[in-house]
Amino acid sequence: MFGYLRFFLASLVLLSHVDLSVQGANPGVAAVVVFYMLAGFVVCNLFSKVFVADKPLFFQFYYERFLRIFPLYLFVLALTILFLFTTNFGSPKFEFSAMLSNMLIVPLNYFMILDNTILQEPNWWLIPPAWSLGVELQAYLLLPFIIYYRNIKIVLGLISLCIFCAACFGVIHTNYFGYRLLPGVFFIFILGVCIYNTASEKRDADIFDKYFPSFVYIMLILMLIVLGIFRKLLEVYVVETIIGLLVGIPVISFLARIRKNIPLNHVLGDLSYGIFLSHFLAIWMVEHFLLVDRLANGYLYIVVVFSISLLISLLAVFLIEVNIKKYRFYLSKSIQRIGSVETRSA
Repeated sequence: MFGYLRFFLASLVLLSHVDLSVQGANPGVAAVVVFYMLAGFVVCNLFSKVFVADKPLFFQFYYERFLRIFPLYLFVLALTILFLFTTNFGSPKFEFSAMLSNMLIVPLNYFMILDNTILQEPNWWLIPPAWSLGVELQAYLLLPFIIYYRNIKIVLGLISLCIFCAACFGVIHTNYFGYRLLPGVFFIFILGVCIYNTASEKRDADIFDKYFPSFVYIMLILMLIVLGIFRKLLEVYVVETIIGLLVGIPVISFLARIRKNIPLNHVLGDLSYGIFLSHFLAIWMVEHFLLVDRLANGYLYIVVVFSISLLISLLAVFLIEVNIKKYRFYLSKSIQRIGSVETRSA
């Protein structure tokens, strides 16, 4: 079922970038928050089912995540560069430092202090949603330590939650520390770890795992009330991030306990990443080639953007992801064999 969820979340991100809102709230922000939680859940699942439980295999994990993130990203990046170079859409400037930042992904997360823009009209880097991948990549560096060393999980989880709360109340920059920078959102990844540990039969959940999601949930409800009283709910993305958490925690907890293999689950999961990466390219193509009048045919515009993004995603999956996935699975099986040999020899 997580494939369906990822596809739905990627679609929400796309819809948010064609200016669809829900009562003035941005659904893409809530979707990104749930993506953060899913990332923590998936990483814990990897360590439970693939990597040796009693021996940290950090390099192998980082390599597997590299294969998951970068090949498809670089493919869509190349298509975007080709489109911009041939059409001159957005008056792009292909400067070396900005190009390097776009290829490395992580610097995109620090757009508030680093100029990573390629397009000039409007100012955008090559794959605008990729800043959130920068947050995920930074989280991936820390998550193995969270899984193996539980005291670190408790300390970082509580510190990150405090930073998030300070951002929501405007004590520090709300948008940056409440949504975009790792210190304020790392607890969301940890929530995913806690949910997996609690739901899995292969993990030994501790007290923190069992009660941290409930503690956060109750705290968020109280925050909504207090923020409403002090009229802080209008701060940038405060409502969306809190709603994303309030919806994401029970949804992921519920789906974590479903053991059935649902048809098309893996297919939709694979397509979701491509849609997430390519929908801005689809938007730019529709605008440049004047495929649909956005003002006159709003719904048709959304359908065409989604269709182009889906086609690009299908192309990426069949040309890139299928082959990469085979190697990732081979790597996973090799690590499992190593772990079983070491366990028998011990």
